[in-house]
Amino acid sequence: MASDELDPVDKGILYLLQEDARNNTTSAIGEQVGVSSSTVANRIKKLEEGGIITGYHPTIDYEQTGMGHHLLVIGTVPIDDQEEIVDDLVSVPGVVSVSELLTNNANLSIELVGQNKQEIEKSIGEMSELGVDIERMDLLKRVRAFPYNHFGKEFTNEDDAG
Repeated sequence: MASDELDPVDKGILYLLQEDARNNTTSAIGEQVGVSSSTVANRIKKLEEGGIITGYHPTIDYEQTGMGHHLLVIGTVPIDDQEEIVDDLVSVPGVVSVSELLTNNANLSIELVGQNKQEIEKSIGEMSELGVDIERMDLLKRVRAFPYNHFGKEFTNEDDAG
């Protein structure tokens, strides 16, 4: 399914799922986009099968979980090895996410958490062993995610109060 095939109902569903996938039922979404709950369920299944919805993930305050170190690590890997290295990075303790960037240098962004400095150093060492050349590390203060409005609120009858 190509993004140009998304109609206003699909876009409204995507917006509402991004806003709160856990607490938005198919019935509630259906009311907001003007279709039945069974239509919403069928549309969600089609969006998942088409690779548009790739997962549902909670947003976690890692500090509250005892992971006092939350970093954004920027690294460089050879372009030809990038896919294999990214596949291996998910097994490094503390790696939460990896984003592949379209640059020659600093072509990976890795979100990393750990309870202490020693855990972070061990994870950084494992990344280096996999072939990641660490360019920069930044301590994350807070990560916030918002629904991409193109999939939009305008396709729902959601009022400004939520």
